[in-house]
Amino acid sequence: MDRRLLTGVLLVALSGCGMTGIGNGGQVDTGQTSTGRLSTGRVDGAVGDGPRAGTEDVEPGVLKGRVADAQGRPVEGAEVVADNQVLHDSNAVVRTGADGTYRVRTNIGVTFHATATVTRRYNGQEYTMSLAPDDDAPFAGPSGAIRNFTWKLSGERPDGLGFYGGKVLFHLDPTDPHDPDAFLDDEKVRLSLTPDGPLVDGSPGAAISRRAGRNGDGSGLEDVPIGRYRITADHEGRPLRVRLRDGGDYADEVVAGFTPVMTGVYHIQLELALPRA
Repeated sequence: MDRRLLTGVLLVALSGCGMTGIGNGGQVDTGQTSTGRLSTGRVDGAVGDGPRAGTEDVEPGVLKGRVADAQGRPVEGAEVVADNQVLHDSNAVVRTGADGTYRVRTNIGVTFHATATVTRRYNGQEYTMSLAPDDDAPFAGPSGAIRNFTWKLSGERPDGLGFYGGKVLFHLDPTDPHDPDAFLDDEKVRLSLTPDGPLVDGSPGAAISRRAGRNGDGSGLEDVPIGRYRITADHEGRPLRVRLRDGGDYADEVVAGFTPVMTGVYHIQLELALPRA
């Protein structure tokens, strides 16, 4: 390719990236953060353009939509990212308003992919959780798009990265005090979880009782809504003693919440054993 033509293409792309931010009064902000991400702070008149922003027709050069929880209530402060798929780490970032709506300009000749997260502090721990899109397809910036998101506490993610819920994992002592020749099978363990208060989104949650399975992180349950639970376990109907993986005494039940493994990934780690007496 002619060097002058290549230079011109790069200049167009780079100048276009400076048009992703919305500043005060809805004007374009071409400032770039120190991390290389182009962000749009929440300002009056720029984020959340009324309660119908998530249901209007597509507007050219604009990404907009609404974020709600599973009960349909608006989620304020969710972070929506319009990821520029041409230039690495060159994104438009916006937060939802009190009505759960957001709006960000994408009038650049590239494609974008929209994602969203919500961060909440719950029982002394901060959780950042991915939100479920109603449409996960990339879109052309000049064409604009509507992308609504739902705060789901469980269910399979569309990106193939697992589930919205966390994992409850355990290590089972395989010995049976009453039968030295026996070897306990961890897939015959049943875990029973009862919410100890509201879940992370404020909903009451529901009791869970399921047989354990094996996954890439070990044995246990997948896709458990983030919350705090009273947990008991049994092996083919025989009650097991339970304790947290990081220590403590065995008991008939434990009360535990999820801890972060990495951003957006949360586990409860347990140890299980048959009673010794």
